[in-house]
Amino acid sequence: MLAEMQKAEADAFVATFADERLEDGRQRVVRHGFGPERPIQTGIGPLDVQRPKVRNRAATNTPTTKIRFTSHILPKWSRHSVSLDALLPVLYLKGISTGDFQKALSAILGVDAPNLSPSVLSRLTAGWQA
Repeated sequence: MLAEMQKAEADAFVATFADERLEDGRQRVVRHGFGPERPIQTGIGPLDVQRPKVRNRAATNTPTTKIRFTSHILPKWSRHSVSLDALLPVLYLKGISTGDFQKALSAILGVDAPNLSPSVLSRLTAGWQA
């Protein structure tokens, strides 16, 4: 379902630029395959996903004319889903200490909950507090 949502998001982005054409008549913004498969953490456990890629065929891309696709569902370097991003502050606000996060998340996500060590959680909570 996550993969289908990402495809639909990329297709909708391309459709917004369907009227923009190159000098030779080809569409300027097109789908361009998928990025490499990578694991992410979701509320139901780890998943391997591939991010859809979009290509801007324009030969000259100045900063004002550059068209770049960024997924709001799963940003380019994200290692966990938005639902998991929402879960972490809630657990923190409920009073779970950073040392206990690993136990709580292991119960929710399974034993393989990478990138959620106490040091990572301390960095995240510092950002939330700011």
